[in-house]
Amino acid sequence: MYSQHGGKIKEFYERLYVKKGAKKSIIATSRKMIEVLYTMIRTGNLFDSMPEKALNRKLAQYGLM
Repeated sequence: MYSQHGGKIKEFYERLYVKKGAKKSIIATSRKMIEVLYTMIRTGNLFDSMPEKALNRKLAQYGLM
């Protein structure tokens, strides 16, 4: 699974990958992403998975900090 900055979903995938293998991890991670998407639509909230350190670096890069 590819992700530039990691995050909660990547950590979830990697944790499952060690225990269950690639195929089951992909399915479980896909299901998790669908659950997150459904919750976002239902509640109107945004998903925030960027780690604090990466967020601060990105804000500083654009001069917003």
